[in-house]
Amino acid sequence: MQRTGKWARRAVWATLVVVMCIGCSPLNTIAFLCNRDEPTPAEYPLRPKTGPKHEKDKELIVLVLVGQSTSRQELVGADRELAVALSKRIPEEAKEYKDKITVIPTSQVEKFKMNNINWKAMHPTAIGKKLGADVVLDIHLSNMNLYQPGSGNNIYEGTAEVSVEVYDVTAGPGEPLHKYIYPHKYPKSGMVSAVDAEVPVSRFRMQFLDKLAIELARKHIDHKQSASIASDD
Repeated sequence: MQRTGKWARRAVWATLVVVMCIGCSPLNTIAFLCNRDEPTPAEYPLRPKTGPKHEKDKELIVLVLVGQSTSRQELVGADRELAVALSKRIPEEAKEYKDKITVIPTSQVEKFKMNNINWKAMHPTAIGKKLGADVVLDIHLSNMNLYQPGSGNNIYEGTAEVSVEVYDVTAGPGEPLHKYIYPHKYPKSGMVSAVDAEVPVSRFRMQFLDKLAIELARKHIDHKQSASIASDD
């Protein structure tokens, strides 16, 4: 009887694992079974390694600036939408490991731009100082497209070349703390029909930008390995 009870308990646990993993990719399942939820360090951290704001319990105020180069009608305003998405995503990611990061609201940034018509000629750190930021995340989008080339706009394939520079406001104008170019593609695998009424261009554009916001946030914020695997689609 004891032997039977032991195997019954094992069967229950095995069933529980299978149920929890239903709908997950093989990589997600492996991550779950291995309990790989230790933090993955940010590749380009926003928080300085030294100084008064290097500790996570000290509030770090971040300014997100996003610009774009595009003539495509379906992508007009994508820069502002990405800024809004990042202003929400960065603090959410930071909360996971109790990192106190605040992003200046996009509405406040837009108001500053309207009141300062020459803002584009200002250095990012000068804008950051005016708005009370500690760090500026300066992003520029180029080579953007929502459709697969040669598909006659019948297949969605979001692509963009994302140039990113991170500045320490207290250091003033000069070389950025971090600088990199990130090629973004969504989805990374598979195809999405652009003639399917269930996925209008507005919805795909939102998915494309939301995915980019997640990937960029995790470039700058410590995160779980399993979260990276789960978002890799």
